[in-house]
Amino acid sequence: MKRTGRRLTLSNDINNITPPKSISGSAFTLATIFEDDRENYGWKIVDIKQLLPISNTARASNWALMSVRPDSFVDGTVFGNWAVNRQPFDNSLIGTFLYSIGDNYSLRTEHVATNHLSMFFNDGEIPYYNITLEEYLISDIEEIMFKIKETSQSLNQIGE
Repeated sequence: MKRTGRRLTLSNDINNITPPKSISGSAFTLATIFEDDRENYGWKIVDIKQLLPISNTARASNWALMSVRPDSFVDGTVFGNWAVNRQPFDNSLIGTFLYSIGDNYSLRTEHVATNHLSMFFNDGEIPYYNITLEEYLISDIEEIMFKIKETSQSLNQIGE
């Protein structure tokens, strides 16, 4: 694994009722925020923060950064069951932001996302985020290892 020197910052909010490339169920939503399907590249998440706009209508929210794809779930019911029962323990969980506590974020600093990042949040909330990534050139073997880790060591789609 070799750092390429490229850094990327993702800053935005998710303010659609039904964001594109998303799935909802059991009062949760999982929405795609980044895709990079190039082979032999991975992204290490360096930092996650909440990026609130200066506005009296902006509300902080809790969210989790994941590497699982919304389209890997068969339907909203399967996603909802995963969201309630498995999400906090899933290998695709990279980090969390909780606005209600002092040290308000937690990050798995050794996680390398190979293709995809998504935001997991409560329905009706607007996650504002500022995420810093570093690009790495990875070998075929490392890419396979990271992809297996991201899918919780399952080689099947979730819900099959």
